[in-house]
Amino acid sequence: MYLIETNELTKRYGDVNVVDHVNMHIPEGSIYGFVGENGSGKTTIMRLLTGLAEPTSGTYSLFGVSNKNKEIYKKRANVSAIVETVSLVPSMTAIDNIIYQEKYLGIKLTKKQREELLMKVHLEKNEGKKVRNFSLGMRQRLGIALALINNPKILLLDEPMNGLDPEGIAELRELLIELSSKEGLTILISSHILSELEKIANVYGFISHGKLLEEISAEDLQNKGRKSIVIRVNDSSKIEDVFIKMKIKDYKIYPNGDIQIFDLIPISKLVLALDKSKIEVISLNSIDESVEDYYLNLMKGGN
Repeated sequence: MYLIETNELTKRYGDVNVVDHVNMHIPEGSIYGFVGENGSGKTTIMRLLTGLAEPTSGTYSLFGVSNKNKEIYKKRANVSAIVETVSLVPSMTAIDNIIYQEKYLGIKLTKKQREELLMKVHLEKNEGKKVRNFSLGMRQRLGIALALINNPKILLLDEPMNGLDPEGIAELRELLIELSSKEGLTILISSHILSELEKIANVYGFISHGKLLEEISAEDLQNKGRKSIVIRVNDSSKIEDVFIKMKIKDYKIYPNGDIQIFDLIPISKLVLALDKSKIEVISLNSIDESVEDYYLNLMKGGN
């Protein structure tokens, strides 16, 4: 089930489509890595999903409910977001910031619930410390604690790793993995740097100049960065029989007809075996690029 889905979602400012007919599909329980350069439309999409902006055209749905439906307001109660900046009061302690957010939301937590909230983000030892004395990473984690007050099912995070040092990035990654695996939270997290999300995302959406270029699973993305041969044939129905005879075990057949082979085999031997089985090779390419290379090539309009 997709907890977030968009259909030709478009946002225009003046003559520019900042979000250009975007179709996103975010599965329940996933960590969706939303990757694109600064100004690519990531923040605008998050503003649309949270109701901070209205689409020019197209629609989106939360938990299967369209934004055209009045029920969308109830569904948004299960969504929390940190868009652009974390709103904290520096002169207050961590606990006081939580209490302040409770009053804003009209929610009343017990002392134990507040402590459990800080434990979730690993700030239990800093509950009485003024936020002005927090590191940037600690502030980000406290911001997430505030976003969890209403027990959301979806969490939207806009560039949360910006400015963090390596230790802060690692701590945030660990926290998000915990929230996804233990709490069942569906997380949409954006970044303009792919490597920041590689260790946590299990689905990716690549966006550039308002257009969604590709959605891809983490497994398929990693496969793009392995040495392999990609072939397309006129009839793939018998190709697995050929692979069995050649003892080819590590391969993947994609819906578009591409067949990616990761086993190291002589290309001439493969072509000959296919020819003997009356399978015509339409195209054959060798892939030897990193995941980062693949992403950069995609952004430049390559294949």
